[in-house]
Amino acid sequence: MFFAANSLHRRLSIAIGTLAIVVGLLGALGTFLVVRSLASEFSTSLRDAAAHVQAGAPPQRHHAATANGERRPSDDFVVQIWSASDAAAPSRTSDADIALPRAQAGFSSIDYDGETWDVFALAAGDEHIQVAESRSMRNRNALRVAFWSLLPVLALLPLLALTIAVTVRLSLRPLERVGRRAAQVDLHDLRELKPLDVAKAPVELRPFIESINRMIERLALLVNTERKFIADAAHELRSPISAMQLQIDNLRDAPPDQYRERFDELRRGVARTGALVSQLLGLARAEIGGAQRALADIALAPLVTEVLADLLPLADARGVDLGVERLDEASVHATEADLRVLTRNLIDNAIRYVHAGGRVDVSVRREARSVTIEVLDDGPGIAETDLPRIFDRFFRAGANDAEGSGLGLAIAQALAHGYRGRVTLENRADGQTGIVARIVLPLA
Repeated sequence: MFFAANSLHRRLSIAIGTLAIVVGLLGALGTFLVVRSLASEFSTSLRDAAAHVQAGAPPQRHHAATANGERRPSDDFVVQIWSASDAAAPSRTSDADIALPRAQAGFSSIDYDGETWDVFALAAGDEHIQVAESRSMRNRNALRVAFWSLLPVLALLPLLALTIAVTVRLSLRPLERVGRRAAQVDLHDLRELKPLDVAKAPVELRPFIESINRMIERLALLVNTERKFIADAAHELRSPISAMQLQIDNLRDAPPDQYRERFDELRRGVARTGALVSQLLGLARAEIGGAQRALADIALAPLVTEVLADLLPLADARGVDLGVERLDEASVHATEADLRVLTRNLIDNAIRYVHAGGRVDVSVRREARSVTIEVLDDGPGIAETDLPRIFDRFFRAGANDAEGSGLGLAIAQALAHGYRGRVTLENRADGQTGIVARIVLPLA
């Protein structure tokens, strides 16, 4: 059956083509039967014409109407014969009430008594014969034949429309099933959701269904990631909040000589919690993207210089040699705040992980279509097993970053992706320990 065909195009083509053929055949059959029924009237017309053309028939008079006042078809048909000795009036006519003038040989039209007559005249020996029929009768006959010929087709049109509607509905039923299946997607139970069946779907719907399946997979991944993020954020916030509650209790019960010390501990705890909340908000803004932000061409050389100046006190406090190797002139189409956060997070991360007396070098290299910000340090590096997770939220490689939250690299990667760029981290391959962090962004 064509409804089982694995193609909507094939289904509709076969169904509508079959319907058109069936309706055409039925219409042709109906027209044939109607026209055939009109053949009897043609026989009657022939009989009337034969009655009118009776050799030697004298002039006859007919009443112009029937008893009920209606004009008869025979009153619209007249035969006239002029002999050689006749004058203006014919010696023989089928209706003496209709005195048409003598017409020239061949086809012509005559206006008589407010009506147009179509006439055909010919010469037969010494006689002139003409046959005439009223134009109104010819038009009525043509309209009647046309109406009865179209009547079967017009009667079949509603049936054709109804059948096409049912056929299209049955052919598009797979699309309805796909819609109902997609409507069952539940954000709260994505793990139990099975992908839509592509094998049984029509060929035209398969790319659409595959895109829906990919969207469901991305949606499930996104929802699960957000759930994990919320759980991790709650876990990370629980510890500093609990610590602050303990510090408040200690401050309340502290002797006067320990009041300032415990107050400073509480202030540091509040600062750490505030920094964590700020980073959570920064990550959320980075993942939303810069679609609603005012973008501009930002020169990287002065921006990187300012970020280095801001982080120089931190590097001095940790005994880290912070410097610049190379600064090419290059611009990126972005927002200055995002580029500042992106660059600062990588340099700050390098400063915190490198040992005292270590070195952190920053470079800006312009390529053909991109620009690379490189941060090179001589710290302990990262274990190969930790590298795949280095951009995960709240992940800390090693124990050096006691004050960190594990969000800096995740924020940097999200910001870079928002500008069609990327962030990469890898261990140095020049025989020394340390990390090479790179930010690759497209040129303005």
